[in-house]
Amino acid sequence: MNKLIFLFITVVILSCGQVEDIESIIINNNSKWVKYYNQGNFKGIALLHTIDAVVMPPKSDFVVGRNNIEQMYKSEIEMGKGTLDLKTKEVVREGFYAYETGLYQTKMSINGEKVFDYGKYIVVWEKQKNGDWLCKKDIWNTSLID
Repeated sequence: MNKLIFLFITVVILSCGQVEDIESIIINNNSKWVKYYNQGNFKGIALLHTIDAVVMPPKSDFVVGRNNIEQMYKSEIEMGKGTLDLKTKEVVREGFYAYETGLYQTKMSINGEKVFDYGKYIVVWEKQKNGDWLCKKDIWNTSLID
């Protein structure tokens, strides 16, 4: 009887599969995001978003949809050469969604002028039918004092 219970528990555990390490997945996505941004690959950044994603940049209106998000990043990248750095502080998963909070830092050169910014962000990631996690909502704001 004990062997039967052990076999049953083993089958249940194995059938559950591996648990996703959501924090590692998000950090990996952020690594891609940083790489694409630093390379000037606005199309790559856009592909990390859902088709209907909503981005809320500082001092700006909502940017809705992957195509508009691509154009937003294209405009930003074309303004000047820049670098981005992201640091995940916390990831919380709730079903098909994960909520990430973190810190960002950007350095750009626009018309020869050095521009530096740093601040905080919240991203809502959504698990897709194919298993990928994509950005559904994104908001960030500066910590610089005007």
